[in-house]
Amino acid sequence: MNEVKIREFLFPCLEKLKIKLSEEQYGQLDSLASAMLSDPMYKSVSKIFDPHEMAMKHFLDSLAPVCFNLPLWKSATIVDLGTGGGFPSLPLAVALPQSRIIAIDSRQKSVEFVARMAAAAGLTNVETFHGRIEDVGRDVKFREKADLVVCRALSAVRTLVEYTMPLTRTGGCALYYKGPKLDEELAESANAFAVFSVAVENVEILRLAPPELPFERNFLILRKTCAVPERYPRKCGLAVEKPL
Repeated sequence: MNEVKIREFLFPCLEKLKIKLSEEQYGQLDSLASAMLSDPMYKSVSKIFDPHEMAMKHFLDSLAPVCFNLPLWKSATIVDLGTGGGFPSLPLAVALPQSRIIAIDSRQKSVEFVARMAAAAGLTNVETFHGRIEDVGRDVKFREKADLVVCRALSAVRTLVEYTMPLTRTGGCALYYKGPKLDEELAESANAFAVFSVAVENVEILRLAPPELPFERNFLILRKTCAVPERYPRKCGLAVEKPL
C-alpha cells in the first residue's frame, strides 16, 4: 500500500471550521486515503485520484457539518444511507469515535469496500449493511432506531424524506448534504413534509462557503417529532418514480 498524506490539505481547512482532530485521527484519515487508492474497487466508487482533490471533495466535504456541533453528533447511532464509497460514513467515524456508524448501501461491493477500508484504518465503530433502502426502512432492526440519518449525493429532498424518516427515531434528525439547488428542492417538498409531519420549525438550513470552505455547501436538517405512517417507505422505486 502506497502511503498517502492528506492531512496537510485537511488540517488548515478543519482549523478554519474549528474541527479539532488528534494526531491519531489524522493518521486514520491518511490510512483511509492510502487504502482507498490502493484498492482495485476504488475506481468503481470514485473518479477522484488526486490526493488534494480527494481531501477536499471527499474527506473535507464529509467532515464539514461536524463544525455545527450538533448534540446528536455525540454518542449517537448514525446511519449513512447510500454510503457508496464510504462518504461521509468513514470520515465521520474517524471524527466521532464515540458514535456508532452504520453504512448502508444496495450494492454488495460498496458495502464490502467500506468494511475493508474501516478495517484498514482501524475503525471499530463502523458497521455495514447490504440492502435496498426501502427494505431497510421496514426492517425492525433499523426502523425508527437511528439518532441521525445522513445522506450525501443520493437524491432530491422530497425523496430523501421518504427514505430517512422511517429510519430516524422520534426526537432524532436527518441531515442531507445538498448543493446549490436546495431552495428549489425545498419548494418541491411541501407534500412530503406534510406526509411525515415535518413542520417548518423543525426544518433548519445550514450553509458553508468561502472562506470557511473552499466551496459552497448547504445542509438540511429535519427534526422528527412523531412516528412514521406504516405504509412508508413504499415499494422499491416508487419514491423516485412517484415522489410525494
